[in-house]
Amino acid sequence: MKKSVFITEYVGLSARLETLALAFMISDYFGHEVCIDWHEIDALNIVGVQHRSRGLLGRIDSVKLRADMMDNFNRLGHHRHIKLRTHNGSQPLIERYYLPTGQRVKLRPDLIDVIRNTFARYANRPLVGVHIRRGDFPLISQTEFDVNACVWPAVPDWWYEHVMAEIQKAVPDVAFYVSCSGSLDAFPNLRKNFDVFMMPAASPYGYKGQGHQSSTHPAVDLFALACCRLLVGSSCSTFTHYPAHMLGGPTTVLIPPSYKIYPDDPHYCRIDQHGRGAAAWLAACRTGEGAIRVTDAASLPIARGAAVDWM
Repeated sequence: MKKSVFITEYVGLSARLETLALAFMISDYFGHEVCIDWHEIDALNIVGVQHRSRGLLGRIDSVKLRADMMDNFNRLGHHRHIKLRTHNGSQPLIERYYLPTGQRVKLRPDLIDVIRNTFARYANRPLVGVHIRRGDFPLISQTEFDVNACVWPAVPDWWYEHVMAEIQKAVPDVAFYVSCSGSLDAFPNLRKNFDVFMMPAASPYGYKGQGHQSSTHPAVDLFALACCRLLVGSSCSTFTHYPAHMLGGPTTVLIPPSYKIYPDDPHYCRIDQHGRGAAAWLAACRTGEGAIRVTDAASLPIARGAAVDWM
């Protein structure tokens, strides 16, 4: 019986992709094959993984690895089967796995064509990506934003509108590619005030439930966000983090500061964390570690067109 490490659908797609780095680290150290059984695998080819569910045999001599168990990492080699319930690992060990693991993740060619053809219409214009997370990220208040008010906070509309308006002031002909939970119809002010567009690829997945559901294909959105060299992001969301820091080239992400902000004083910061994991991302969002306040949008790296050649 082969030794196996399993990643189930215990979280959303971007967090599962982050978990792959830990799985390949375990595979290198202890010889387990990496196994997944995800709905989205019909759109992705992940080099080096087996498409296999855990099943009954996968419960024999098994252990669940959670975030608070990394001190027992060396014991994993004694178990035939490992079920991952975390993407966190020993930072000195796992850091070197992030980018090589991201390079293993390939999108289906026809979906790459959708991204290329859509971005081609904006090839000669400044382009900025926007990711708006809602659903399981609750909007606590319309009158203030405190990133530490809850575990997974939704960033209010007024913050996105402010940052996009600042960028548009600096670069009037800018276009914004938007990936959002649900539909862009939920954000009428963005349609009214900015040149915004989405990827024309409907989500085929009905299993996700309200918290993770989107009108567009999640794998297409991840890869399209990774084509943007500047991204207006959602604090604490791995769906902002993974494409910006693991796929494609280096991306600058704009997030709210770690202190409270208000509609009449909506600050924003930039972070540049290419190749760094979710732990560094969350630290930047929650404590401001590595985040730099932006006072002039003209200083931002706003590129013309999308970077699509890496796909």
